[in-house]
Amino acid sequence: MRTLGGVVRTIFFAAIVAAIIAISARVAAQDNATQQNVPKYNIAEEQTIQGVVLEVKDYHCPVSGTIGTHFSLRTEHGDLEVHMAPAKFFKDYEILIRKGVDVSVTGNRVEFDGKPAVIARLVKIGRETFAFRDEKGRPNW
Repeated sequence: MRTLGGVVRTIFFAAIVAAIIAISARVAAQDNATQQNVPKYNIAEEQTIQGVVLEVKDYHCPVSGTIGTHFSLRTEHGDLEVHMAPAKFFKDYEILIRKGVDVSVTGNRVEFDGKPAVIARLVKIGRETFAFRDEKGRPNW
C-alpha cells in the first residue's frame, strides 16, 4: 500500500521529467530554427571585397558552429562582419589579423541577423593569402 508521501513524490518526479522533456523540445526547436537561418556558402555567388579591418573578435558563430574568429570590415559601401573560421584554426595555424590592415576578402555576401556579412573563403593581406574554404566552398577546418 502506498502512502500519501509516496504518491506525492511520484507526482513530483513525473512533473519534473515532463518539464525537462518540454524544455528540451523547445531548445531543439529553437536550434533547428537557428540552423535554418544560417547562410550556406555558395561558390556561384562568390565575390571579392576590399576594405580595412576595424575590429577582430571571437564569439560563438552559427556559421562554423564553434567559437569563431570574425572581423568588422569597412568598405567603400559600408561595414560588414566577416565570418572566417573557428578560433582554434587560427591558433593552430598561427594566423593573426590586426586592426587597421587593408584586406581583400573573397567570399559570399549574406545577410545574417539582419546585418550585412561575408562568409570568407580567402582573406588576402599584403602577400599572404589565408584559405578558410577550399575551391568548392567547403571548410578547411
